[in-house]
Amino acid sequence: MSYERNFTHIESAQNERLKAATRLLASNNALRNSGLAAAEGLHLAEILLHLPGVNIESVWIPQSLLNKPEWLTMSALSDVLENGETRCLVLSDALYSKLSKLSTPTGPMIFFRPVNASAALELKHDIALLDGIQDPGNVGTLLRNCAAAGVQQVALSDHSAWVWSEKVLRAGMGAQFSLQLYTEADLLKALSSNKSAAKPTVPVRVTSLHPKSVDLFNADLKPAGVWVFGSEGQGVSQAWLDRASEHIRIPQSQNIESLNVGSSSAVCLFEQFRQRR
Repeated sequence: MSYERNFTHIESAQNERLKAATRLLASNNALRNSGLAAAEGLHLAEILLHLPGVNIESVWIPQSLLNKPEWLTMSALSDVLENGETRCLVLSDALYSKLSKLSTPTGPMIFFRPVNASAALELKHDIALLDGIQDPGNVGTLLRNCAAAGVQQVALSDHSAWVWSEKVLRAGMGAQFSLQLYTEADLLKALSSNKSAAKPTVPVRVTSLHPKSVDLFNADLKPAGVWVFGSEGQGVSQAWLDRASEHIRIPQSQNIESLNVGSSSAVCLFEQFRQRR
């Protein structure tokens, strides 16, 4: 490859760059404090390397990956390297395994700066709030559900899993990069401004067994609104239950007590999608 001149080869476990990268990957807090996130694997690399405007800090490649067809066809890599700003580091498979959290490391590992929402939150479009969802797999699943069902705005509470963690990135299969991501505070501010401006009330929808809950398949989901999906153990927080204007019940057989948050969000969002077709 013509741009291999930009590769830096690391041959020792004592290399300071490798040691620094390993320390960052040791905890999500270390990554967050550094202003970076990390994504591993060819699928996420393919997404990242083709996204306009993503700031990639470094690309770490196990030696065995360099000659694989999947890697050689990543034409975007040449563009990333030609700008002269991204570090591309090659190391033996044994050294790469010190970075990877996978039982069978594949590479590459890409450090990048998380993508912030590019626009203000819009209440005229759908929003999903992840209210204290701490399991990374569930957060990633919810993000995929939102992207697939056409809900482009997602807000997360402080008590939800970090949306840019390695496990959430893997579970979401890169859905993060197609969504506008906000904080719960952003959503609360928008709702407060909407209320003070005396604009039409935005529906806030929660799934619950409230006495006045409506069967999902009888609910009118055509108007844009806010969906609140609660934590695995506690469900939707009392604060959001109090804000809810629509309590919705998912009909199901008596053979099982309830659905997990990933499944229930998919049922709700795709019923909304169906009604709007």
